[in-house]
Amino acid sequence: MLEARNLSLSVGTKELLIDASFRVGDKDRVGLVGSNGAGKSTLLKFIAGQTTAQTLRHNGQILKSSDATIGYLPQEISFEGDLEKTALEYALQANERAFKLSQDLERMEKELALPLDHESEAYQRLIEKFSDATREFERLGGYRMKADAEKVLSGLGFSQEDFRKKVKEFSGGWQMRLLIAKLLLQNNSLLLLDEPTNHLDIDSLRWLENYLLAYSGAFIVVSHDRYFLDKLTTKTLEISFKRVTEYKGNYSFYERQKAERYETLMAEYENKLKQIAHLQRFVDRFKAKATKASQAQSRVKMIQKLQQTLEAPEEDSSHIEFSFPKAAPSGKIVLTLEGVTKTYALPDHSTKVVLNNIDLEIMRGERIAIVGSNGAGKSTLCKIISGEIDFEGKRVLGHNVRLAFFGQHQAETLNQDNTVLEEMLAAAPDSEARTKARDVLGCFLFSGDDAHKKVRMLSGGEKSRLALAKMLLTTSNFLVLDEPTNHLDMRSKEMLIEALDNYDGTLVIVSHDRHFLDSLVEKVVLVQNGKLRVFSNGYADFVSKMEAEAQAELERRKEAQKSQAKAQKPVQSAPPKAASNKKRLEKIERQIETLEAEKVAIENEMSSPEFFKRADSRAKTTRYATLQAELEKLYAEWEAIAQ
Repeated sequence: MLEARNLSLSVGTKELLIDASFRVGDKDRVGLVGSNGAGKSTLLKFIAGQTTAQTLRHNGQILKSSDATIGYLPQEISFEGDLEKTALEYALQANERAFKLSQDLERMEKELALPLDHESEAYQRLIEKFSDATREFERLGGYRMKADAEKVLSGLGFSQEDFRKKVKEFSGGWQMRLLIAKLLLQNNSLLLLDEPTNHLDIDSLRWLENYLLAYSGAFIVVSHDRYFLDKLTTKTLEISFKRVTEYKGNYSFYERQKAERYETLMAEYENKLKQIAHLQRFVDRFKAKATKASQAQSRVKMIQKLQQTLEAPEEDSSHIEFSFPKAAPSGKIVLTLEGVTKTYALPDHSTKVVLNNIDLEIMRGERIAIVGSNGAGKSTLCKIISGEIDFEGKRVLGHNVRLAFFGQHQAETLNQDNTVLEEMLAAAPDSEARTKARDVLGCFLFSGDDAHKKVRMLSGGEKSRLALAKMLLTTSNFLVLDEPTNHLDMRSKEMLIEALDNYDGTLVIVSHDRHFLDSLVEKVVLVQNGKLRVFSNGYADFVSKMEAEAQAELERRKEAQKSQAKAQKPVQSAPPKAASNKKRLEKIERQIETLEAEKVAIENEMSSPEFFKRADSRAKTTRYATLQAELEKLYAEWEAIAQ
């Protein structure tokens, strides 16, 4: 479908790629990885034809098949003239031709309703035009267009009420979801997705994963969500040291293969060094002897030949270890909330109850994840725990608790006049922490001259990373982290996971990164409908239980549909087809039951962090996508016969 041949890219004076070549097939699921600034986003923009910067230079070719269509999701969004459209109207525009025809048909229907002369030539032309438009509308899938759009919007977390809201009324995160919805509905043969998970909650993320697993085309995705990449991708392209290297597996496979490849190349390099040293000793010993001169000269040529191919394998920045400053332990009970209620006033003067009479007790050493859909109240709960906002009820902080809070707006507390390094040093409690400041900055993507930038010159994401890095130098025994991984790359996340894993205090974390949570937490608090549900056996157990509940809800809805269909069935004698229809329904129900059982079994396997290390993981994910498609067909057939 798409091929890059000897592609070189540079922005200004910075070279990003040199002679890169790779292919993407019709059904490939590709993860594009590399450190921040390696050129991942620039490459996606270039493939999509979205680069307008005058400083971008390129050589080489991007070739694609004549019938290939490309859909591109950028990190930065722009709706321009679409702000006044409703969410549903925006999604319907995915099928531009069908959407335009729907407007034309609506206009012609109004004209046909007018008192016209049915014998006139104008009326006949209008009828013919209406008939042609109707056939074209049906051919383009126009009659499914609204249902498809509503299905995708619902999957991404939009309610029926949201369908009628204007685009401009949504926050940036929800506008990004609208962009994702429109892109998915276009059914392009190749999707280019640049950080699609950034603004999704766990429910929407799971829905998007299942949608992409069953997607009929190919996609290239950039993501710092390791679980997302492991579940979806079957090929990995890494941009490193201006080259593109292909690995035939998901992210976990890529990590293992990269380490093995480095060890092999290093062994070859060291072996060549030994050969050169051995040959050089012979030359040094016998070059002055006439009887050995020709042999010495021969070995000199061998040394020169080996040196021509001698190249040390390049390795990414070395691993940096970091540990939190020690703090005196807190009391056994770290925090107690009793009868806590939090209400917000809305613009229309009504109120919204986010948390309703909740209780929570946090014990010393606990590692807790706070999860829930967007808007459920996760950040509000974090702020209440941290004493950042007012509320109704009781909050008791335990004995000797030293709390440190990282919120989504923590960057606003930075001193804008400081340099990055000065801001870090100001937070360091002792000389040991000050010596670590530069290492921590390097781990959070501030290297070299970046450390001397003024805080006011940083982007929003850079300020957020600095605020998090600064917090890691403070002495505390109770950490509350609200979305700490939003602007971190894989390396920074792994460093943070390792540091938090060795932290001897109490942890409360809000995050949508499932690998991050699965690596750290032992307890999950679900915020749902103003209440809290506590799961005490870790994140994987929570995921398993939520999937089981979702499956049970699906079964309940199916039973309700069956009951409704039976209730609507006429009492009069059954038509001739009734018996065969009944048998067909029963057969479909047995098929659905069998396939759903297999699907649930695979989902349970997928919920394990070890799943993607197994040899059969690719076959399982392919089978899962097939099951999704087969079940959709069976559901549609069942509903058609039942009606």
